[in-house]
Amino acid sequence: MNLKESLETIKDSRIDRCKKHSLVDILMIVFFGLLCGYKSIESIHLYAELSINVLKKYLFLANGIPSADTILRVLAKIDTEQLGKVFIEYARSVFGNRIKDGDVVAFDGKTECGSKYSPVAENGTEHKAVHMVSAWASRLGVCFGQIKTEEKSNEITAIPELLDLLDLKGVIVTIDAMGCQKKIAGKITEKKSDYVFSLKGNHEKIHDDVKEFFTGHQLDEKYCERYKIQKYESELEIAHGRIEKRTGFLCTDIKWLEGKDEWPNLKAVGMVECHRIEKKTGKESLETRFFITSLTDAGKACEAMRSHWDIENGLHWELDVVFGEDMSQLRKDNSAANMNMLRKLVINILKQTDFSEFTKAKCLSISGKQMLCDKREDCLEKVCRYI
Repeated sequence: MNLKESLETIKDSRIDRCKKHSLVDILMIVFFGLLCGYKSIESIHLYAELSINVLKKYLFLANGIPSADTILRVLAKIDTEQLGKVFIEYARSVFGNRIKDGDVVAFDGKTECGSKYSPVAENGTEHKAVHMVSAWASRLGVCFGQIKTEEKSNEITAIPELLDLLDLKGVIVTIDAMGCQKKIAGKITEKKSDYVFSLKGNHEKIHDDVKEFFTGHQLDEKYCERYKIQKYESELEIAHGRIEKRTGFLCTDIKWLEGKDEWPNLKAVGMVECHRIEKKTGKESLETRFFITSLTDAGKACEAMRSHWDIENGLHWELDVVFGEDMSQLRKDNSAANMNMLRKLVINILKQTDFSEFTKAKCLSISGKQMLCDKREDCLEKVCRYI
């Protein structure tokens, strides 16, 4: 099922006599505008007006291009949950066969800061910012789904709901400390996947026990042999103006850990030390993280911990810097959440599209690919194989 066919399954709540423009055409206009680098509804509308002859190759457009007000009104009224399910089904059908056993899928939330505003609503409450929890396949660079929550504190209930919607058999699910919950560990285990959860103060007892286990003793050969502690060292990495080396430890003999049986499929606890040197200043820093996991291999667990943060650089950074999400003033009804999903559709497709035949650049950024789609019809045509 292609993108247009997927969007046709969304219920159109408009009155029939008011449907001058089809729902699919309106959503696809926004999609094409984002694909070509336009961020606001107004600029997307202007792009569509100027590119109507190109768009007519892919869309019906029986009554031309809808106004910016119409685009915003329709975007605001579309049911977010329904669009989210369409997103998940489309991502699964197009990119699902590229997932491999052992791939890391990171779960993390992001707040759309611009969707919050001070004027009180009719019921006297402040309009809260939209918060979206996403599932990101780090190796592929694909978002496989998301779910809307009212605020960050609701991630604990949102993550199990998102897990229910996704097919995650055989992957490694990583979640930061807020999502480190027994019920979530159980849900991942039911899905026949593994997990790596960061530990912080929200689980003070287990965090302190694991911290004391690794830092309260010298991790010499005798201690490591006694508790079956594996050691993992990454290769030296030089990038982004710094030199980085990571050392990980994984203990699979956790009989000493109080409450371990309360965590489904818990098999090990670990620590990762990240030593960084700033090349310009020579300043050194050491960051230590602790985690629990269902994995028994130190290399896999430590690399999964590292891969988790790719959701920040590969998804959240792109949304804010390239698509200007935090600066967006979309606030009406469901407009902010729905626009977030359309942006992610574009990110998914652009990250999987190779433009090497059109440019000598070895590695094109998302914004570079957007520019190619905007300026060259052959590049746009290549992307359209996904729609």
